[in-house]
Amino acid sequence: MNKTVTINIAGFVYHIDEEAYYRLDSYLKAVRTSIQQDGEEEIISDIEARIGELFSERIDAQSGVIRMNHVDEIMNIMGKPEDYVIDDEIPYQQPNYSSIKQPKKIYRDGEKRILGGVCSGLGHYLNVDPVWIRIIFILLLFLYGTSVLIYLILWIIIPKARTTSEILEMRGEPVNISNIEKRFKDGIPLNYNNNAATAATVFRKVIGISLIVFASLSIFGSFFAPIAFNAQKEFVFNNIITFNESQIGIPFWALNLSLFLMSAIPFIVLFILGIKILKPKTKHIGLVSAALGFIWLVAVFVFCYVMINADIEQDKIRDLFEESYESKYSKVDLDLKQNDTLFLIFNKDERIYTINDTISSDKKISEIEGVHVDILESNTGKSYIEIEEKIFNNKRLNFKSLGKYELKVEPNKNSTTLRYNYSIKSDTLALSNKILATYNDFTEDNSVNIKVYLTADKKIKLNGNDNRYFWNLNADEGKNVYKFDDKGTLINTNNNTIN
Repeated sequence: MNKTVTINIAGFVYHIDEEAYYRLDSYLKAVRTSIQQDGEEEIISDIEARIGELFSERIDAQSGVIRMNHVDEIMNIMGKPEDYVIDDEIPYQQPNYSSIKQPKKIYRDGEKRILGGVCSGLGHYLNVDPVWIRIIFILLLFLYGTSVLIYLILWIIIPKARTTSEILEMRGEPVNISNIEKRFKDGIPLNYNNNAATAATVFRKVIGISLIVFASLSIFGSFFAPIAFNAQKEFVFNNIITFNESQIGIPFWALNLSLFLMSAIPFIVLFILGIKILKPKTKHIGLVSAALGFIWLVAVFVFCYVMINADIEQDKIRDLFEESYESKYSKVDLDLKQNDTLFLIFNKDERIYTINDTISSDKKISEIEGVHVDILESNTGKSYIEIEEKIFNNKRLNFKSLGKYELKVEPNKNSTTLRYNYSIKSDTLALSNKILATYNDFTEDNSVNIKVYLTADKKIKLNGNDNRYFWNLNADEGKNVYKFDDKGTLINTNNNTIN
Protein backbone atom coordinates (compact mmCIF):
# COMPACT_ATOMS: atom_id res chain seq x y z
CA MET A 1 0.00 0.00 0.00
CA ASN A 2 1.48 3.33 -1.13
CA LYS A 3 0.76 6.64 0.55
CA THR A 4 -0.48 9.47 -1.69
CA VAL A 5 -0.34 13.21 -1.23
CA THR A 6 -2.23 16.07 -2.86
CA ILE A 7 -0.31 18.75 -4.74
CA ASN A 8 -1.21 21.92 -6.64
CA ILE A 9 0.65 22.58 -9.87
CA ALA A 10 -0.21 25.66 -11.92
CA GLY A 11 -3.63 25.87 -10.30
CA PHE A 12 -4.54 22.20 -10.88
CA VAL A 13 -4.85 19.64 -8.09
CA TYR A 14 -3.26 16.19 -8.50
CA HIS A 15 -2.88 13.07 -6.37
CA ILE A 16 0.65 11.66 -6.39
CA ASP A 17 2.49 8.75 -4.78
CA GLU A 18 4.61 9.91 -1.87
CA GLU A 19 7.84 8.63 -3.44
CA ALA A 20 6.97 10.24 -6.76
CA TYR A 21 6.19 13.46 -4.89
CA TYR A 22 9.63 13.62 -3.27
CA ARG A 23 11.28 12.96 -6.61
CA LEU A 24 9.24 15.67 -8.34
CA ASP A 25 9.87 18.12 -5.48
CA SER A 26 13.62 17.52 -5.69
CA TYR A 27 13.48 18.02 -9.43
CA LEU A 28 11.68 21.36 -9.18
CA LYS A 29 14.05 22.56 -6.44
CA ALA A 30 17.01 21.66 -8.64
CA VAL A 31 15.45 23.54 -11.53
CA ARG A 32 14.92 26.61 -9.33
CA THR A 33 18.53 26.41 -8.13
CA SER A 34 19.81 26.25 -11.71
CA ILE A 35 17.91 29.41 -12.61
CA GLN A 36 19.35 32.14 -10.42
CA GLN A 37 18.49 35.40 -12.20
CA ASP A 38 15.75 37.95 -12.75
CA GLY A 39 12.60 36.44 -14.17
CA GLU A 40 13.07 33.02 -12.59
CA GLU A 41 9.55 33.05 -11.15
CA GLU A 42 8.09 33.46 -14.63
CA ILE A 43 10.22 30.61 -15.93
CA ILE A 44 9.33 28.33 -13.00
CA SER A 45 5.65 29.17 -13.38
CA ASP A 46 5.71 28.24 -17.03
CA ILE A 47 7.68 25.03 -16.37
CA GLU A 48 5.13 24.00 -13.75
CA ALA A 49 2.30 24.74 -16.16
CA ARG A 50 3.91 22.48 -18.75
CA ILE A 51 4.47 19.72 -16.18
CA GLY A 52 0.81 20.00 -15.21
CA GLU A 53 -0.22 19.57 -18.88
CA LEU A 54 1.97 16.48 -19.20
CA PHE A 55 0.53 14.97 -16.01
CA SER A 56 -3.03 15.55 -17.27
CA GLU A 57 -2.19 13.63 -20.45
CA ARG A 58 -0.73 10.65 -18.58
CA ILE A 59 -2.80 10.15 -15.43
CA ASP A 60 -4.64 6.84 -15.23
CA ALA A 61 -8.34 7.62 -15.56
CA GLN A 62 -9.28 4.93 -13.04
CA SER A 63 -6.81 5.66 -10.23
CA GLY A 64 -6.16 9.33 -10.98
CA VAL A 65 -2.79 9.07 -9.26
CA ILE A 66 0.60 10.24 -10.51
CA ARG A 67 3.17 7.48 -10.17
CA MET A 68 6.94 7.28 -10.29
CA ASN A 69 7.02 6.26 -13.94
CA HIS A 70 5.03 9.38 -14.83
CA VAL A 71 7.55 11.61 -13.04
CA ASP A 72 10.50 9.88 -14.71
CA GLU A 73 8.92 10.26 -18.15
CA ILE A 74 8.24 13.95 -17.60
CA MET A 75 11.77 14.57 -16.30
CA ASN A 76 13.07 12.89 -19.45
CA ILE A 77 10.94 15.21 -21.60
CA MET A 78 11.77 18.40 -19.70
CA GLY A 79 15.48 17.66 -19.32
CA LYS A 80 17.94 17.67 -16.43
CA PRO A 81 18.16 20.86 -14.35
CA GLU A 82 21.96 20.95 -14.28
CA ASP A 83 22.04 21.22 -18.06
CA TYR A 84 20.28 24.59 -18.04
CA VAL A 85 22.33 26.86 -15.82
CA ILE A 86 22.08 30.31 -17.46
CA ASP A 87 25.36 32.21 -17.53
CA ASP A 88 25.57 35.42 -19.51
CA GLU A 89 29.29 34.86 -20.04
CA ILE A 90 28.84 31.43 -21.60
CA PRO A 91 27.19 31.10 -25.04
CA TYR A 92 23.96 29.16 -24.85
CA GLN A 93 24.15 25.59 -26.16
CA GLN A 94 21.31 23.15 -26.62
CA PRO A 95 21.79 20.36 -24.05
CA ASN A 96 22.02 16.80 -25.23
CA TYR A 97 19.21 14.73 -23.78
CA SER A 98 16.60 12.35 -25.12
CA SER A 99 13.30 13.99 -25.93
CA ILE A 100 10.02 13.25 -27.59
CA LYS A 101 9.36 15.21 -30.77
CA GLN A 102 6.60 17.71 -30.19
CA PRO A 103 3.78 17.68 -32.77
CA LYS A 104 2.59 21.09 -33.92
CA LYS A 105 -0.68 22.51 -32.70
CA ILE A 106 -2.60 25.24 -34.45
CA TYR A 107 -2.76 28.57 -32.64
CA ARG A 108 -3.00 32.23 -33.62
CA ASP A 109 0.41 33.86 -33.45
CA GLY A 110 0.19 37.05 -31.40
CA GLU A 111 3.85 37.95 -31.85
CA LYS A 112 3.88 38.28 -35.64
CA ARG A 113 0.25 39.17 -36.17
CA ILE A 114 -1.07 41.94 -38.39
CA LEU A 115 -4.72 41.55 -37.37
CA GLY A 116 -5.61 38.45 -35.39
CA GLY A 117 -2.55 36.30 -36.01
CA VAL A 118 -4.49 33.78 -38.13
CA CYS A 119 -2.16 33.83 -41.14
CA SER A 120 1.04 33.70 -39.07
CA GLY A 121 -0.42 30.85 -37.00
CA LEU A 122 -1.34 28.90 -40.13
CA GLY A 123 2.15 29.58 -41.44
CA HIS A 124 3.70 27.88 -38.41
CA TYR A 125 1.32 24.92 -38.66
CA LEU A 126 1.80 24.42 -42.42
CA ASN A 127 5.49 25.38 -42.36
CA VAL A 128 4.79 28.11 -44.95
CA ASP A 129 5.85 31.73 -44.96
CA PRO A 130 2.84 33.70 -43.61
CA VAL A 131 3.27 36.21 -46.47
CA TRP A 132 2.00 33.62 -48.97
CA ILE A 133 -1.04 32.85 -46.83
CA ARG A 134 -1.80 36.57 -46.56
CA ILE A 135 -1.54 36.89 -50.35
CA ILE A 136 -4.04 34.03 -50.75
CA PHE A 137 -6.50 35.75 -48.39
CA ILE A 138 -6.11 39.02 -50.32
CA LEU A 139 -6.77 37.28 -53.65
CA LEU A 140 -9.86 35.58 -52.20
CA LEU A 141 -11.25 39.03 -51.46
CA PHE A 142 -12.11 39.27 -55.17
CA LEU A 143 -14.16 36.05 -54.91
CA TYR A 144 -17.25 37.67 -53.37
CA GLY A 145 -15.24 38.60 -50.26
CA THR A 146 -14.98 34.95 -49.21
CA SER A 147 -11.71 35.45 -47.34
CA VAL A 148 -13.29 37.96 -44.95
CA LEU A 149 -15.82 35.43 -43.67
CA ILE A 150 -13.21 32.65 -43.54
CA TYR A 151 -10.74 34.85 -41.67
CA LEU A 152 -13.33 35.94 -39.12
CA ILE A 153 -14.42 32.36 -38.47
CA LEU A 154 -10.80 31.21 -38.04
CA TRP A 155 -10.12 34.18 -35.77
CA ILE A 156 -12.97 33.07 -33.52
CA ILE A 157 -12.40 29.30 -33.44
CA ILE A 158 -8.57 29.17 -33.33
CA PRO A 159 -7.19 29.97 -29.85
CA LYS A 160 -4.35 32.42 -29.39
CA ALA A 161 -0.98 31.11 -28.22
CA ARG A 162 -0.85 32.77 -24.80
CA THR A 163 1.74 30.87 -22.76
CA THR A 164 5.27 29.79 -23.55
CA SER A 165 4.11 26.18 -23.80
CA GLU A 166 1.48 27.07 -26.39
CA ILE A 167 3.97 29.18 -28.35
CA LEU A 168 6.44 26.30 -28.46
CA GLU A 169 3.66 23.85 -29.42
CA MET A 170 2.63 26.20 -32.23
CA ARG A 171 6.19 26.09 -33.58
CA GLY A 172 6.59 22.36 -33.10
CA GLU A 173 9.42 22.79 -30.59
CA PRO A 174 9.75 20.53 -27.51
CA VAL A 175 8.29 22.16 -24.44
CA ASN A 176 11.16 21.71 -22.00
CA ILE A 177 13.33 23.75 -19.69
CA SER A 178 15.87 24.32 -22.45
CA ASN A 179 13.45 26.00 -24.83
CA ILE A 180 11.66 27.91 -22.08
CA GLU A 181 14.97 29.35 -20.86
CA LYS A 182 16.08 30.04 -24.41
CA ARG A 183 12.99 32.17 -25.05
CA PHE A 184 13.68 34.10 -21.86
CA LYS A 185 17.40 34.53 -22.66
CA ASP A 186 16.53 35.78 -26.17
CA GLY A 187 14.46 38.51 -24.56
CA ILE A 188 11.07 37.17 -25.70
CA PRO A 189 8.36 37.69 -23.07
CA LEU A 190 7.02 34.50 -21.56
CA ASN A 191 3.46 35.76 -21.56
CA TYR A 192 2.94 38.60 -23.99
CA ASN A 193 -0.82 38.50 -23.52
CA ASN A 194 -0.68 40.18 -20.08
CA ASN A 195 -0.42 43.72 -21.43
CA ALA A 196 -2.98 45.67 -19.48
CA ALA A 197 -2.08 49.04 -20.93
CA THR A 198 -4.97 51.47 -20.82
CA ALA A 199 -4.61 52.46 -24.47
CA ALA A 200 -4.82 48.84 -25.63
CA THR A 201 -7.89 48.21 -23.48
CA VAL A 202 -9.66 51.30 -24.76
CA PHE A 203 -8.77 50.45 -28.36
CA ARG A 204 -10.14 46.92 -27.93
CA LYS A 205 -13.41 48.22 -26.53
CA VAL A 206 -13.79 50.78 -29.31
CA ILE A 207 -13.25 48.10 -31.94
CA GLY A 208 -15.65 45.69 -30.24
CA ILE A 209 -18.42 48.25 -29.81
CA SER A 210 -17.96 49.55 -33.37
CA LEU A 211 -18.28 46.03 -34.77
CA ILE A 212 -21.42 45.37 -32.75
CA VAL A 213 -23.10 48.64 -33.80
CA PHE A 214 -22.14 48.26 -37.47
CA ALA A 215 -23.20 44.60 -37.53
CA SER A 216 -26.54 45.35 -35.84
CA LEU A 217 -27.43 48.03 -38.39
CA SER A 218 -26.34 45.79 -41.26
CA ILE A 219 -28.38 42.84 -39.97
CA PHE A 220 -31.41 45.11 -39.80
CA GLY A 221 -30.72 46.26 -43.36
CA SER A 222 -30.49 42.64 -44.50
CA PHE A 223 -34.21 42.21 -43.82
CA PHE A 224 -34.88 44.42 -46.84
CA ALA A 225 -32.94 42.20 -49.26
CA PRO A 226 -35.88 39.88 -50.08
CA ILE A 227 -38.54 42.61 -50.13
CA ALA A 228 -38.37 42.92 -53.92
CA PHE A 229 -39.12 39.22 -54.23
CA ASN A 230 -41.88 39.27 -51.61
CA ALA A 231 -43.62 42.10 -53.46
CA GLN A 232 -44.24 39.94 -56.54
CA LYS A 233 -45.60 36.49 -57.25
CA GLU A 234 -43.16 35.81 -60.04
CA PHE A 235 -39.38 35.87 -60.30
CA VAL A 236 -38.26 38.42 -62.93
CA PHE A 237 -34.95 37.68 -64.64
CA ASN A 238 -33.09 40.40 -66.58
CA ASN A 239 -36.25 42.58 -66.59
CA ILE A 240 -37.67 40.57 -69.50
CA ILE A 241 -38.61 37.02 -68.55
CA THR A 242 -40.78 36.03 -65.60
CA PHE A 243 -40.65 32.56 -64.05
CA ASN A 244 -42.97 30.91 -61.60
CA GLU A 245 -41.86 28.57 -58.80
CA SER A 246 -41.87 25.50 -61.02
CA GLN A 247 -39.20 27.02 -63.27
CA ILE A 248 -36.80 28.26 -60.59
CA GLY A 249 -37.04 24.94 -58.73
CA ILE A 250 -37.80 26.16 -55.19
CA PRO A 251 -40.57 28.10 -53.41
CA PHE A 252 -40.21 31.85 -53.38
CA TRP A 253 -40.05 31.93 -49.58
CA ALA A 254 -36.95 29.69 -49.71
CA LEU A 255 -35.34 32.05 -52.22
CA ASN A 256 -36.17 35.02 -49.99
CA LEU A 257 -34.71 33.22 -46.97
CA SER A 258 -31.49 32.39 -48.84
CA LEU A 259 -31.12 36.05 -49.86
CA PHE A 260 -31.53 37.17 -46.27
CA LEU A 261 -29.07 34.59 -44.91
CA MET A 262 -26.48 35.40 -47.58
CA SER A 263 -26.51 39.06 -46.64
CA ALA A 264 -27.05 38.76 -42.87
CA ILE A 265 -24.74 35.93 -41.76
CA PRO A 266 -21.44 37.77 -42.45
CA PHE A 267 -22.70 40.61 -40.26
CA ILE A 268 -23.88 38.15 -37.59
CA VAL A 269 -20.32 36.80 -37.52
CA LEU A 270 -19.05 40.38 -37.15
CA PHE A 271 -21.48 40.85 -34.27
CA ILE A 272 -20.14 37.71 -32.57
CA LEU A 273 -16.58 38.87 -33.17
CA GLY A 274 -17.41 42.16 -31.45
CA ILE A 275 -18.72 40.25 -28.44
CA LYS A 276 -15.61 38.08 -28.45
CA ILE A 277 -13.37 41.15 -28.45
CA LEU A 278 -15.26 42.69 -25.52
CA LYS A 279 -15.59 39.42 -23.60
CA PRO A 280 -12.78 37.03 -24.61
CA LYS A 281 -14.06 34.31 -22.25
CA THR A 282 -17.42 33.97 -23.99
CA LYS A 283 -18.07 30.26 -24.59
CA HIS A 284 -19.26 28.28 -27.61
CA ILE A 285 -18.49 31.10 -30.06
CA GLY A 286 -16.45 28.78 -32.27
CA LEU A 287 -19.29 26.25 -32.55
CA VAL A 288 -21.84 28.96 -33.34
CA SER A 289 -19.59 30.51 -35.99
CA ALA A 290 -18.97 27.14 -37.63
CA ALA A 291 -22.73 26.50 -37.78
CA LEU A 292 -23.34 29.94 -39.28
CA GLY A 293 -20.64 29.32 -41.87
CA PHE A 294 -22.35 26.08 -42.92
CA ILE A 295 -25.75 27.78 -43.16
CA TRP A 296 -24.22 30.58 -45.26
CA LEU A 297 -22.76 28.06 -47.70
CA VAL A 298 -26.17 26.37 -48.02
CA ALA A 299 -27.81 29.75 -48.73
CA VAL A 300 -25.20 30.53 -51.38
CA PHE A 301 -25.81 27.12 -52.97
CA VAL A 302 -29.60 27.71 -53.06
CA PHE A 303 -29.23 31.14 -54.64
CA CYS A 304 -26.71 29.89 -57.23
CA TYR A 305 -29.05 26.98 -58.02
CA VAL A 306 -31.88 29.43 -58.75
CA MET A 307 -29.68 31.69 -60.88
CA ILE A 308 -28.38 28.73 -62.91
CA ASN A 309 -31.92 27.44 -63.50
CA ALA A 310 -33.10 30.89 -64.58
CA ASP A 311 -30.14 31.27 -66.93
CA ILE A 312 -30.82 27.85 -68.48
CA GLU A 313 -34.47 28.77 -69.05
CA GLN A 314 -33.45 32.08 -70.61
CA ASP A 315 -31.04 30.39 -73.00
CA LYS A 316 -33.87 28.16 -74.25
CA ILE A 317 -35.91 31.15 -75.41
CA ARG A 318 -33.14 33.51 -76.46
CA ASP A 319 -33.99 33.04 -80.14
CA LEU A 320 -37.54 34.26 -79.54
CA PHE A 321 -36.25 37.66 -78.56
CA GLU A 322 -33.71 37.79 -81.37
CA GLU A 323 -36.55 37.28 -83.86
CA SER A 324 -38.49 40.18 -82.36
CA TYR A 325 -36.04 42.75 -83.72
CA GLU A 326 -37.45 44.90 -86.49
CA SER A 327 -35.41 47.19 -88.75
CA LYS A 328 -36.99 50.11 -90.58
CA TYR A 329 -35.03 51.94 -93.26
CA SER A 330 -35.74 55.25 -94.97
CA LYS A 331 -33.82 57.58 -97.31
CA VAL A 332 -34.60 61.25 -97.94
CA ASP A 333 -32.85 63.69 -100.29
CA LEU A 334 -31.74 67.07 -98.97
CA ASP A 335 -32.79 69.99 -101.17
CA LEU A 336 -29.72 72.15 -100.69
CA LYS A 337 -28.44 74.78 -103.07
CA GLN A 338 -24.81 75.03 -104.11
CA ASN A 339 -22.50 76.07 -101.27
CA ASP A 340 -25.38 75.91 -98.81
CA THR A 341 -24.82 75.13 -95.12
CA LEU A 342 -26.98 72.46 -93.51
CA PHE A 343 -28.11 73.36 -90.00
CA LEU A 344 -28.49 70.24 -87.85
CA ILE A 345 -30.49 70.61 -84.64
CA PHE A 346 -31.85 68.23 -81.98
CA ASN A 347 -35.23 68.84 -80.39
CA LYS A 348 -37.40 67.16 -77.79
CA ASP A 349 -40.10 65.13 -79.49
CA GLU A 350 -43.35 67.04 -78.95
CA ARG A 351 -45.45 63.88 -79.19
CA ILE A 352 -44.48 62.96 -75.63
CA TYR A 353 -46.60 65.86 -74.35
CA THR A 354 -49.68 65.21 -76.44
CA ILE A 355 -49.77 61.45 -75.77
CA ASN A 356 -49.10 61.74 -72.04
CA ASP A 357 -51.98 64.17 -71.68
CA THR A 358 -54.45 61.38 -72.44
CA ILE A 359 -56.44 59.75 -69.64
CA SER A 360 -55.36 56.17 -70.45
CA SER A 361 -52.20 55.24 -68.52
CA ASP A 362 -51.51 52.47 -71.02
CA LYS A 363 -50.56 55.10 -73.58
CA LYS A 364 -48.00 56.94 -71.48
CA ILE A 365 -44.68 57.34 -73.23
CA SER A 366 -41.11 57.21 -72.00
CA GLU A 367 -37.90 58.42 -73.65
CA ILE A 368 -35.00 56.13 -74.56
CA GLU A 369 -31.43 57.00 -75.43
CA GLY A 370 -30.08 55.53 -78.66
CA VAL A 371 -29.87 58.20 -81.37
CA HIS A 372 -26.54 58.26 -83.24
CA VAL A 373 -25.46 60.41 -86.18
CA ASP A 374 -22.62 59.87 -88.63
CA ILE A 375 -21.56 62.50 -91.20
CA LEU A 376 -20.15 61.08 -94.44
CA GLU A 377 -19.16 62.35 -97.87
CA SER A 378 -21.59 61.68 -100.70
CA ASN A 379 -20.26 60.06 -103.87
CA THR A 380 -23.53 60.35 -105.79
CA GLY A 381 -23.45 64.10 -106.38
CA LYS A 382 -26.48 64.59 -104.11
CA SER A 383 -26.85 65.28 -100.41
CA TYR A 384 -29.23 62.97 -98.55
CA ILE A 385 -29.88 61.22 -95.23
CA GLU A 386 -30.40 57.56 -94.36
CA ILE A 387 -32.29 56.58 -91.22
CA GLU A 388 -32.23 53.02 -89.85
CA GLU A 389 -34.50 52.26 -86.90
CA LYS A 390 -33.72 49.07 -84.98
CA ILE A 391 -36.71 48.27 -82.79
CA PHE A 392 -36.85 45.50 -80.21
CA ASN A 393 -40.57 44.92 -79.67
CA ASN A 394 -40.32 42.22 -77.01
CA LYS A 395 -43.07 40.80 -74.83
CA ARG A 396 -43.00 39.76 -71.22
CA LEU A 397 -43.29 35.98 -71.06
CA ASN A 398 -44.69 33.69 -68.37
CA PHE A 399 -43.90 29.96 -68.21
CA LYS A 400 -46.51 27.74 -66.59
CA SER A 401 -45.46 24.15 -67.18
CA LEU A 402 -42.53 21.92 -66.29
CA GLY A 403 -40.36 20.85 -69.20
CA LYS A 404 -42.61 22.30 -71.90
CA TYR A 405 -43.23 26.00 -72.41
CA GLU A 406 -46.66 27.54 -72.53
CA LEU A 407 -45.93 31.13 -73.46
CA LYS A 408 -48.40 33.74 -72.30
CA VAL A 409 -48.27 37.43 -73.18
CA GLU A 410 -49.45 39.37 -70.16
CA PRO A 411 -52.35 41.83 -70.66
CA ASN A 412 -51.34 45.32 -71.81
CA LYS A 413 -47.68 44.29 -71.93
CA ASN A 414 -47.29 44.43 -75.71
CA SER A 415 -44.46 46.81 -76.44
CA THR A 416 -44.99 49.82 -78.67
CA THR A 417 -42.17 51.92 -80.09
CA LEU A 418 -43.13 55.01 -82.06
CA ARG A 419 -41.55 55.77 -85.41
CA TYR A 420 -38.60 58.09 -85.14
CA ASN A 421 -39.56 61.73 -85.66
CA TYR A 422 -37.58 64.20 -87.80
CA SER A 423 -38.28 67.09 -90.16
CA ILE A 424 -36.54 68.82 -93.07
CA LYS A 425 -37.29 72.45 -93.78
CA SER A 426 -35.17 74.17 -96.41
CA ASP A 427 -31.62 74.08 -95.07
CA THR A 428 -32.52 72.81 -91.56
CA LEU A 429 -32.58 69.16 -90.46
CA ALA A 430 -34.41 68.77 -87.12
CA LEU A 431 -33.94 65.44 -85.34
CA SER A 432 -35.62 64.09 -82.21
CA ASN A 433 -33.12 63.68 -79.41
CA LYS A 434 -34.76 60.52 -77.98
CA ILE A 435 -36.69 57.43 -79.06
CA LEU A 436 -40.26 57.20 -77.74
CA ALA A 437 -41.77 53.97 -76.39
CA THR A 438 -44.46 52.86 -73.96
CA TYR A 439 -43.51 52.78 -70.27
CA ASN A 440 -44.13 49.04 -70.01
CA ASP A 441 -41.86 48.32 -72.97
CA PHE A 442 -38.43 46.93 -72.10
CA THR A 443 -36.66 48.52 -75.08
CA GLU A 444 -33.23 49.52 -73.82
CA ASP A 445 -31.67 48.04 -76.98
CA ASN A 446 -33.65 50.20 -79.41
CA SER A 447 -31.51 52.44 -81.60
CA VAL A 448 -31.73 54.91 -84.47
CA ASN A 449 -28.69 55.34 -86.71
CA ILE A 450 -28.72 58.41 -88.95
CA LYS A 451 -26.19 58.90 -91.75
CA VAL A 452 -25.92 62.37 -93.27
CA TYR A 453 -24.27 62.33 -96.72
CA LEU A 454 -22.98 65.71 -97.96
CA THR A 455 -21.34 66.66 -101.23
CA ALA A 456 -17.96 68.38 -101.13
CA ASP A 457 -19.46 71.86 -101.68
CA LYS A 458 -21.79 71.63 -98.69
CA LYS A 459 -21.14 72.53 -95.06
CA ILE A 460 -22.86 71.51 -91.82
CA LYS A 461 -23.29 73.43 -88.58
CA LEU A 462 -24.47 72.00 -85.25
CA ASN A 463 -26.54 73.61 -82.52
CA GLY A 464 -24.91 73.37 -79.10
CA ASN A 465 -22.97 70.62 -77.40
CA ASP A 466 -24.34 67.54 -79.14
CA ASN A 467 -21.28 65.27 -78.89
CA ARG A 468 -23.28 62.34 -77.51
CA TYR A 469 -25.02 61.88 -80.86
CA PHE A 470 -21.97 61.73 -83.13
CA TRP A 471 -19.51 59.00 -83.98
CA ASN A 472 -16.86 61.01 -85.79
CA LEU A 473 -16.67 64.64 -84.63
CA ASN A 474 -16.68 67.05 -81.73
CA ALA A 475 -19.63 69.42 -81.73
CA ASP A 476 -17.55 72.17 -80.07
CA GLU A 477 -20.69 73.79 -78.66
CA GLY A 478 -21.86 74.94 -82.09
CA LYS A 479 -18.90 77.20 -82.72
CA ASN A 480 -17.53 75.39 -85.79
CA VAL A 481 -18.81 74.65 -89.26
CA TYR A 482 -17.67 71.40 -90.86
CA LYS A 483 -17.06 70.31 -94.45
CA PHE A 484 -15.11 67.72 -96.47
CA ASP A 485 -11.77 68.59 -98.07
CA ASP A 486 -10.40 67.26 -101.37
CA LYS A 487 -9.21 64.07 -99.64
CA GLY A 488 -12.63 63.32 -98.19
CA THR A 489 -11.60 64.23 -94.65
CA LEU A 490 -14.09 66.03 -92.43
CA ILE A 491 -12.58 69.32 -91.21
CA ASN A 492 -13.77 72.51 -89.64
CA THR A 493 -13.56 75.87 -91.31
CA ASN A 494 -10.41 76.64 -89.33
CA ASN A 495 -8.65 73.80 -91.16
CA ASN A 496 -8.52 71.53 -88.08
CA THR A 497 -8.93 67.88 -88.97
CA ILE A 498 -11.91 66.16 -87.36
CA ASN A 499 -11.89 62.73 -88.98
